[in-house]
Amino acid sequence: MIKKINSTVAVKLLAITAIIFASCSINKKLAESSHKKPAIQSAPREFRAAWVATVDNINWPSKPGLTTAQQQQEAIALLDFLKDYNFNAVVFQVRPQADALYKSSLEPWS
Repeated sequence: MIKKINSTVAVKLLAITAIIFASCSINKKLAESSHKKPAIQSAPREFRAAWVATVDNINWPSKPGLTTAQQQQEAIALLDFLKDYNFNAVVFQVRPQADALYKSSLEPWS
């Protein structure tokens, strides 16, 4: 009975040792492959956009009651800022509260 227990323990220890060595070699391979930098190619055209919210003066205009000229200056400054940071598209909210920021024959109450 004692020899059987010893051989069982030996087989279990051998199996555990084999598992440990096998997992070490797998981890080494994973570690080696994770240090390699993948060749990432940039897309020929990227869509780098900013959303400009106009409802409640979140992004533009900065406060209610600005004149047309002041709003234009703020809009140009905002667009220049986005251009400086390499944005190539602007999604500009033009109907902030179911109305329009421009004269509209479709919605004359705007």
